[in-house]
Amino acid sequence: MLSRSLLLVLAILACLQYFTVGQNAKGPEDCCFNFFQKPIPVRAIKAYANTSNECPKTGIIFTTKNSSRVCVDPGFKWVQRAIELVDQRVYDNSA
Repeated sequence: MLSRSLLLVLAILACLQYFTVGQNAKGPEDCCFNFFQKPIPVRAIKAYANTSNECPKTGIIFTTKNSSRVCVDPGFKWVQRAIELVDQRVYDNSA
């Protein structure tokens, strides 16, 4: 009887640990699961960030001037060009 009670307690503790670890997973706000395909005007982009290395797909998250967050594929030429122009705009504004 004692071994069954101990087994039940260990099973409950294992479940609690599993659920706690699951809460720390990267969510959609940190990772890109789908990419926006159409070019976004550079004037609408306020900032950008790379997704975490822990994400299943590499992506860029553009933040627009209306505070929308858009996932884009860093392999697209228009994305690379937009990043260059945003970097240049930030550099020009800091000088």
